[in-house]
Amino acid sequence: MPTLKASQWGLAKIKQARNEKGWSWSLDDDDTCLLEASRILEPDKPWYTGGPYATGLSQGTWKRFLAGRQPISAHAFKAYCHVLGLNWEEIVDQGKTTPSNSRSHQDWGETIDISIFYGRTSELKQLEQWIVKERCRIVALLGMGGIGKTALAAKVAEQVQSSFEYVIWRSLRHASPLGDLLSEIIDFLSEGKELESPDTTNGQISQLMDYCQRHRCLLLLDDVETIMSSGRLAGHYREGYQDYGELIRRMAEERHQSCLLLISREKPIEIASLAGTKLPVRELKLKGLSAEDAKRILETKGFSSLKSSADALIQLYRGNPLALKIMATTIQEIFDGNISEFLEQSTLIIGDILPNVFNQQFQRLSPLEQEIIYWLALENQPLSISEFKEAMKFSVTSLSKLLAALESLKRRSLLEKEPNAEANEAIFTIQPALLKYATNQFIDQVCQQISTVCQTKSVSQLGLLRSHALVKEQVSDDLKTLQIRLILTRVRDRLYVLKDTERLDDQLKAILSILEGTSDQMVGYARLNTINLLDAIEGRL
Repeated sequence: MPTLKASQWGLAKIKQARNEKGWSWSLDDDDTCLLEASRILEPDKPWYTGGPYATGLSQGTWKRFLAGRQPISAHAFKAYCHVLGLNWEEIVDQGKTTPSNSRSHQDWGETIDISIFYGRTSELKQLEQWIVKERCRIVALLGMGGIGKTALAAKVAEQVQSSFEYVIWRSLRHASPLGDLLSEIIDFLSEGKELESPDTTNGQISQLMDYCQRHRCLLLLDDVETIMSSGRLAGHYREGYQDYGELIRRMAEERHQSCLLLISREKPIEIASLAGTKLPVRELKLKGLSAEDAKRILETKGFSSLKSSADALIQLYRGNPLALKIMATTIQEIFDGNISEFLEQSTLIIGDILPNVFNQQFQRLSPLEQEIIYWLALENQPLSISEFKEAMKFSVTSLSKLLAALESLKRRSLLEKEPNAEANEAIFTIQPALLKYATNQFIDQVCQQISTVCQTKSVSQLGLLRSHALVKEQVSDDLKTLQIRLILTRVRDRLYVLKDTERLDDQLKAILSILEGTSDQMVGYARLNTINLLDAIEGRL
């Protein structure tokens, strides 16, 4: 199937023509371009907004046509030029025409630009080993937001593309139903020759499996976490998306010569049960960049001479590429590029963008998982299972539920497990940036809940005031001082903003009165927290 892409001059003409038509990059609100192109290719059929569109036309081909980084089918390219009023022969990149007898067919969807890519040498080597040499059927690339999963997947796909007849990249960012996704993939694999699609999703999966058996295909699905459910333990699918699990299972268990690469913040439950070091399903959890590779990112942000302070900055954000890029901008704009001055502020800054990244993942957690993250933020140090059990005595009565929640957080790439030689027991921690975010979230929520209790006079509204201790009693003096400074006084100061000092004093005393005569299990840490807040207000802490 011949493919075409625009030259640099052609891209400028396309942009000009698109602006004159008033057609934006996004097709969510206006897909006129696809409708008009469909009428060009198949004028005898009626076409309606929202699709489906003529064979070979899709949101993906339109976006690749506008971006000009990857070629699209010649008939789609010519149709898009026609509706824009452009002569395709004048804007085509003459060096990017693919002959019709080419064995390689590629549809890169919404993949990102990786023209600037640093490091990940060992990860690339490992992925290539699994995908090309060991011919794994499924590879899951997992990691927290901003860690660089999509960039790494795009890079490895670029490196191994010659080993495949077909390369197809799709993002699940908009949570496409599996039936729609399979229809588009099968249409590409069949070069538009599959005129009838099976009536069931299982039938479509079988059709895809047939192509995967007859051809060497690399299928990449990004943003897989968007089809997973929120508010539950990790790995389960949203209502209406359970058939993705069947696709993963069949790709893992049936014989074929293709590979499915899943890119996700959260591990699907099928991967947890099917993956293994000697099995055709593998998983790679991506961590931060090495110090040397992270420094190269800082150099691209304008840091020409990196001193020892750069190592401290990289360690602080655990080599997270997105976090480093964001903080590099802050350091340049606020601290005139002085990393040491930034670090001397003795506080971890997470900027405006990182909270949005964490929000997307944090809001997906179950209530018990959120409690665990909040405890790690309050303690400001790693905790063992026994320490979690003791701290969470008012909210978790089952060790099995606690263990399941810890495992779920690991599957979400949020929890880090470390050995503890002293106690011969594993300890768990979270990255500093996530700890800072969770601390801010906790303070916001506990202040809102205190206000609610003051208004409703109901112990059922205690929430975090009951389940978490703002300051723990049985800790060292140093840690207690730290908890008072980082948590208790910040809660007090935030409450000052919500209420005047005298009224706050009275209302906290009213809360103590409400708690009188209530069981310890029902009160939890609320009485201790309220007393500590009163002491902080009256200067006794």
